[in-house]
Amino acid sequence: MRIFEALTIVFAGQIVLAAAVMSRGRPRWTGLLPLLILAPLAAHLVLEGYRWQMAPAYLVTLVACVGGCVRYAMPAARLPHRAFTTAAGVAGFLLLMLAAAACVAFPAR
Repeated sequence: MRIFEALTIVFAGQIVLAAAVMSRGRPRWTGLLPLLILAPLAAHLVLEGYRWQMAPAYLVTLVACVGGCVRYAMPAARLPHRAFTTAAGVAGFLLLMLAAAACVAFPAR
């Protein structure tokens, strides 16, 4: 597994799990935290190139960034239920583990 692939998966996993377990009373600016995943993702795409094995990680990153921006823009009263957020976080984490397993099982040539 390449370095920026690993960084993308680790950063995305930590931010997705943190968003899933953080309480609803967190500061509004924390909705923009998923945008931090874009730095290692951009470095990965530019320096290492696209890999089909990373498709689940790309999807999780996209959904986390869009969801974080929506969470930042919406008032707290209209946010999704906590159980939905937790389930989405766990599903995102499992997709990231699928990407990691695919990268290890099918290494780059």
